[in-house]
Amino acid sequence: MTSALHIPKDLADKIVEHCRGGVPNEACGLLASRDGAVVEVLTMTNASASPLRYSLDPTEQFAAYKKIEEEGWELAAVFHSHTRTAAYPSPTDVRLAVEPVPYVIVSLAQEPPVVKAFLIHKEDFRDERGHVEEVPVIVDG
Repeated sequence: MTSALHIPKDLADKIVEHCRGGVPNEACGLLASRDGAVVEVLTMTNASASPLRYSLDPTEQFAAYKKIEEEGWELAAVFHSHTRTAAYPSPTDVRLAVEPVPYVIVSLAQEPPVVKAFLIHKEDFRDERGHVEEVPVIVDG
């Protein structure tokens, strides 16, 4: 099993708040880290404006990657919400996965929301299918 993704409680709360604020649509964003520790939540607009899928707004995504680079951070994870389903990658999530980082999914289907993370392993990120591996999420604090 892959080592855990540790998220400080205030940042985990920010992720959930952003996801709740996106309802009825899915919400999304990025997590940045320094030396393996998550240090920032970069909330983004769901360019798909859909309750069933998400896509990062390209302009915001470019700005977020630029900020990560300028701050000396690393991309720690991509996150999005599922408004009506479990915190597990959908076939669309797997098909569209292109980053070699955990994908954090916040399920708003129950209260309190469930936060889980997954690595999506592919031979080539153009592949439609991949192997999904759960990464433990530990909320610190």
